[in-house]
Amino acid sequence: MGKVSVITVKVPDELKEKMRQVKVNWSRYLREAIMKKVEEASLRAASAKIDEVRLRVRPVPTDELVSWIREDRER
Repeated sequence: MGKVSVITVKVPDELKEKMRQVKVNWSRYLREAIMKKVEEASLRAASAKIDEVRLRVRPVPTDELVSWIREDRER
């Protein structure tokens, strides 16, 4: 896993007691939940950048696309 940092999560006493009753590795569970959320945020950011690029790029006519494909095939 490499270098790790410690974070603290505060929960109400009632919740902590209920967590003790559930057989879950809470550190692993929270680590995976955090990684999933970070990955989702990263994908949203990438999607936003793609959308931004799409807005700036002009549409390419079909005949021009066909021309590019034919040129590529001839190489």
